[in-house]
Amino acid sequence: MHFGPIKDVIALPLHWMASAVAGLRESAGRATMGAFGALFRAAYFVPGNHLRRTVGNFCRATSRSDPWPIYSRMVGNLQQATLHYGGLYRRGRSNLLAQTVIDTTLATQYERLRNSKSGLIFLVPHCAAALLSSARLSTFCPTVLLVREPRSPIRCQLMMEYLRKLGPELILTRNAPPASIMRSIMRALRDHKVIVGTSDVIHPGPDTVETRAFGQGIHSPSWPARIAARLGTPIVPGFIHMEGRQIRIFADEGYRELDIQKGAQRWMSSFEGWFRRYPSDWVFMLDKHWARVLAAASSQVTSCAAGFISGGLAHS
Repeated sequence: MHFGPIKDVIALPLHWMASAVAGLRESAGRATMGAFGALFRAAYFVPGNHLRRTVGNFCRATSRSDPWPIYSRMVGNLQQATLHYGGLYRRGRSNLLAQTVIDTTLATQYERLRNSKSGLIFLVPHCAAALLSSARLSTFCPTVLLVREPRSPIRCQLMMEYLRKLGPELILTRNAPPASIMRSIMRALRDHKVIVGTSDVIHPGPDTVETRAFGQGIHSPSWPARIAARLGTPIVPGFIHMEGRQIRIFADEGYRELDIQKGAQRWMSSFEGWFRRYPSDWVFMLDKHWARVLAAASSQVTSCAAGFISGGLAHS
């Protein structure tokens, strides 16, 4: 299951549905989304399906016993996010701003670090979180959103329409030369702005370093740690949590780290902590790359448990 092709296929129908539902009365809109949610929840019970297997692997890897509630809440979050996007497209960002809360953890970190000579890098785990939170963040601090445009022309056009309604300052990264992107990021940081970016790639690439998550070796983008080390910029790990209709923006303790690998690992360890605490906010666990990590972690836990039992029987 790879989210890229799926997003290309569903982007336009999802946009039409979200826009149509947002035009209904609130009760009717929620009833409509509830019907779609029921279908997605029913998919969980299809024997041997990827959804159930992956959420189960996450629970085994983290010693949890609530795979169905996690998945059900995940579907509820997707329903609410769709309503947010539909409302944003039809009515602008005012409702979204009212429903997005900056948690005291982020406010505290910003106050502690905002006098940095080189801005802040605020990292969230996925683009959807960055988009939904960037409008609220821009009312709280000078914000620049890094956006990697989709390859699909249709999805790219849709994204740009939503971004124009959100209104944050942007740095587009898909088609710009890397040197130009880097100059734009460093210029914004030197102007004491907050760069909001994502760091959700976990497979090897030309700009990644080795890190670990759930006891497994993965790869993480190195650009945040490289820029932070070069400029002395603090990195603030963030997370977006859905509480019903409300979006809450959390932050862990900001840090400065000269070692690029250690800087990337500190971000990943923070994300893993939030992921374990609020797994329903991380639908991207279902992507094939994360699914493989969780399957390996689950297998490791199962093997260790089997070894412990067999060892105990041998000594009895």
